[in-house]
Amino acid sequence: MKKAIALSLALSTSVFAADNLVEITPQIGGSWHISNDRYADDIDLSYGLKFATRVMPSVLLEVGYERIDDAKYNFPKQSTDVNRYYVDLVKEFNIDSKVSPYILGGFGYEHISNEFQSMDSDFFGQYGVGLRYALAEFLHLKTELRHVVSFDGRSDIVGSVGFSIPFGTYAREEIVVEEVTEIVEQQPTLSHIHTFSVQFPFDSSAIAPQYNAEIRDFAQSMKDNPNQTAVISGHTDSTGNDAYNQKLSERRAKAVKDAIIEEGVQAGRLEARGYGESKPIADNTTKEGRKENRRVEAEIYTTPSN
Repeated sequence: MKKAIALSLALSTSVFAADNLVEITPQIGGSWHISNDRYADDIDLSYGLKFATRVMPSVLLEVGYERIDDAKYNFPKQSTDVNRYYVDLVKEFNIDSKVSPYILGGFGYEHISNEFQSMDSDFFGQYGVGLRYALAEFLHLKTELRHVVSFDGRSDIVGSVGFSIPFGTYAREEIVVEEVTEIVEQQPTLSHIHTFSVQFPFDSSAIAPQYNAEIRDFAQSMKDNPNQTAVISGHTDSTGNDAYNQKLSERRAKAVKDAIIEEGVQAGRLEARGYGESKPIADNTTKEGRKENRRVEAEIYTTPSN
């Protein structure tokens, strides 16, 4: 149960309804002399004014003045005015957006204008409880009960009600949420496939000079279109075993890639891949079909401009 109460108090301090920076509170109430037989046995009217500034999200530093006119002594035809000056720390707790109970504690000085029957001006300490209710944004009702204990042993209970006028906004630490704009990288799309007319000798990846013009034209097209990249793919027919054909297709694709680089195209824009006999485009059972399958192609990809 104690843990639950402690947790409730901790949670109540984390969220606070009022966030005013300063406030002025005129108030009126009564002062009941509970431990002072030198005053008459009654409740004296009190009134005053408080000024407070917020030093933490739920803590106020408060300076107040309170006056009692003609407080009657326990002796015929004698009375005195009482002036109290005090400083309190006020700790507020949140219930909802309008209601905030609070506790207070502090010290002050009480001036007795007509010192009589050993009633002298003296310092005092005080503590109490109160409740704030937000009637409107700039008008709060405050009620509180304080126990005033003078250093010379006197003791009063003071009850008061007032209307607090808040000003400004307490500068809380703001959480800045930066809007992150996701940059979507443009993906290259396949533009077209160019099939080279290059034919390689048996078991060779050497490019005959007669194909240089075609490779030069392809390289020039790549240089004219800097937003393009190419995947150079090598293919074989089904003659020979799979492993052999795979290596042969890789060597032939690399040979064409290297020839294009020699014509001035950046190596980073080209990639060589070998597919062996896995992607035939014609019938491998015929001479003509096998010739078509022994090919090198270039898949051209275009990246859109931003």
